[in-house]
Amino acid sequence: MKQKIDFESVLLLVDRAISPTYLNPTQEIVLREVWNGKTYTRMAYDYNYDPEYIKTVGCNLWQTLSRAFDEQINKSNFVPFMRQRLSSRGSEEKKLISQDDSAPLSASIKSRKQQFCNWTTAPSIKHFLGREQELATLGSWSQDPGCRLIVVSGMTGAGKTTLVKEFANSIKEEFDYVIWFSLSQLPSLTKLLNKYLKIISQDLDDGREPKPQELSFLLSEFIDCLRRQKILLVLDGLQHILEVNQSSISYKEYFEGYGQFLRSIISTDHQSLLVTTSRIKPKLLEYYASNQVKFLDLLGFSEETTLRFFNANTDSYWKKKELLHLSETVQNNPQLLKIAHNHLDVFAVGDADQIIEDLSLLEAISDLLEQELSYLSDLDKEIIYWLAISDKPLSLDELSRYVKYSLSKLKFSQSIQSLVERSLMSKKMDRQEYVYSLMSIMKIHLRRKLVRAAL
Repeated sequence: MKQKIDFESVLLLVDRAISPTYLNPTQEIVLREVWNGKTYTRMAYDYNYDPEYIKTVGCNLWQTLSRAFDEQINKSNFVPFMRQRLSSRGSEEKKLISQDDSAPLSASIKSRKQQFCNWTTAPSIKHFLGREQELATLGSWSQDPGCRLIVVSGMTGAGKTTLVKEFANSIKEEFDYVIWFSLSQLPSLTKLLNKYLKIISQDLDDGREPKPQELSFLLSEFIDCLRRQKILLVLDGLQHILEVNQSSISYKEYFEGYGQFLRSIISTDHQSLLVTTSRIKPKLLEYYASNQVKFLDLLGFSEETTLRFFNANTDSYWKKKELLHLSETVQNNPQLLKIAHNHLDVFAVGDADQIIEDLSLLEAISDLLEQELSYLSDLDKEIIYWLAISDKPLSLDELSRYVKYSLSKLKFSQSIQSLVERSLMSKKMDRQEYVYSLMSIMKIHLRRKLVRAAL
């Protein structure tokens, strides 16, 4: 009886073979779907690519693998070739991928009983409000032994970093190590792995900086750490190493190695957990099993939390009503609410519409909205600009007639879903169909941009 081989083991073998280069997302799609028995034509249809482009990617990929393995590899023999490498030969590659858990602990791993936290740039939280449901969801996911990665995504200012810090602090006693890093400084993967390994083995550190090592070796050592110790990793700001093209998301140049890093964490057996925040929802991780990767789309505050935030006098119905209306116009975004709260004393009570007009002129809010726009694809931007100039909510049919990129129904629907998940758009049922409207303060901001551009 043939031993079942999962595709993630194949990916690890391929990654090692072609190192120091990496598979790009399209190449990974081709390998995965060839493993699943799909034709190029079917792949092109499922992922909305041109068939000739997929064939070209495949042709170049087989040439790369043939050079890496020093054997002729093509679409027809890829699956049996990999099965032979990983199964019948009992090869050295298989030993590297399925390391013996009973092997002696590496000398570089810290032998210890006490829990250790390295928070680095994690924020200090004095007053944490609400998010009870989100914390409960994250806690439930963290107890799933198959969960390897949790991605918390949402609009700028939604409170992703604050939520993850509160969550990590609440479960830290369950882990041997808690290690927090921000990707805002764009560390190379080699530098990041060296930092991880130095922290975990700090009791053996002699004060010297670790020597640069081959990336594949560092990654193998790091994954072994995740097996030997129970480690909670937090990577804050995944969007810094991602870029949005016309309608797709990929890793920035020189950061493609993070794809191998995430694949290794997701697809190998260990007892640790990675949590990351991102303004961009990384679609390239969505094809992993639902128990391996969890996505939390962080929306705005609830009504109760909004009122607690404003410290409103609930006996005053008018004040409560106005505050909730104001909060709704900014999609209950915590950061926008903080800015609004700091300026409420200069606005006329009872005129929330005028307040939102005035707030949109504040530099702090304009900067926040511009940050959000910078992470949108061309398709995303075209959709929200049409909504900005419309005097009423629009249905999907109406939007698709306006948007020139909507010839691709798959990408159009994905863009709509992404904008709703990021709270930039809202949808509601109207006469048996959904209609979509833009976040009020963003609508005012975009209209002003259009006027300035026309002058």
